[in-house]
Amino acid sequence: MVMAGLAMVALGGCRNDEPAAAGGPEAAGAAAAAGGTEAAPSPELTGSAELRCLIEGSPWHVSKPDLETQLQGVMRGIDVTGVHMTGDQTLTVTPVLKATFTDGITTTITADLGGGMTMRVTQKHTGTASGGWQVDGNTLTPQGAWTGGIKIDNKVTINGRSANAPIAVPENSLGDVPMTYTCVDGVLNLQAQGSPFIYQFR
Repeated sequence: MVMAGLAMVALGGCRNDEPAAAGGPEAAGAAAAAGGTEAAPSPELTGSAELRCLIEGSPWHVSKPDLETQLQGVMRGIDVTGVHMTGDQTLTVTPVLKATFTDGITTTITADLGGGMTMRVTQKHTGTASGGWQVDGNTLTPQGAWTGGIKIDNKVTINGRSANAPIAVPENSLGDVPMTYTCVDGVLNLQAQGSPFIYQFR
């Protein structure tokens, strides 16, 4: 009986009735699990202030009123009486300079040809173009193969009847062509090489 009592005391002395310390293995495991659910920090953007503006302002939406004014100005030699755009053109730019243009703008141009003739041009843009850029100062140069493309359809009528345009209709489109840019205070201006247009995005 004495031996049995000593055995019970000895076993009782081996039991730890105190709560686990706050810094014990259980707490460490819980902390590790909690830490595993935290989102990884975003990479810090480097480069010029204009390059950071280009990336941080994405996604961008083109200014249709600005393009309407420019389009009316470049159609010289013809009395343009109205330019109206509907739809949207967007640009997204990632921190690694992958750019995606999505264009769904329809432009309607009306002009007085004289002699009682009125011309209406309807130009429809559809599609998406995506690819990489390399930046050098304020120049953006396409890198590698771009995918997709912007399709442009022109329809011309004179006094309501299908006709050919008496002058070339500018096909203002962006995509895999070199361009220059400026970006300040949430306003992005892009000009494609060889284009008379400066695209203003906000």
